[in-house]
Amino acid sequence: MGNMTDERTSQGELGQVKERVQDAAQSAKQQSREGLRTQIDTRTTEAGAQVSSTARAIRGASDQLRQQGDDRAASMIEAVAERGERLGSFLSGANGDSVLREAEDMARRQPMLVSVGGLMLGFLAARFLKATSAGRYSGSSSSFGTTPMQVPPPYAGAVPTAGGSGVIR
Repeated sequence: MGNMTDERTSQGELGQVKERVQDAAQSAKQQSREGLRTQIDTRTTEAGAQVSSTARAIRGASDQLRQQGDDRAASMIEAVAERGERLGSFLSGANGDSVLREAEDMARRQPMLVSVGGLMLGFLAARFLKATSAGRYSGSSSSFGTTPMQVPPPYAGAVPTAGGSGVIR
């Protein structure tokens, strides 16, 4: 009978440990979500300020074009500046949840646009990696194809002629 009591006590202790572990996991999950939201909020506010600043600079360029008499180009640039200002205002005032919601809604409305954008980003990333890989491996002489090609010295028996070509004897 004492064995049954010990077994119930150990099961009760295991249940308590299980609950503590679940509580700790839930708490860690909640903290990571809050941290992520805080990061997204901070980043979107910073991005909004930068986009707004860029839009103001673009608007200044539009004003200069207008002063120079190029109204057509000024109007086109003005439209870009206006969209930039709207985007900057949205990013500055938005929280992380609303930004993610907007991105998901756009992906649902225009999946082809998102797919093409993803392909373009992938292509640009590949080009960037390819362009920077030569610089990373230029110091290494053990990799194949990364050492500069060496030109052999002129032939010992070659005699220069008036045309600049050598004749081998």
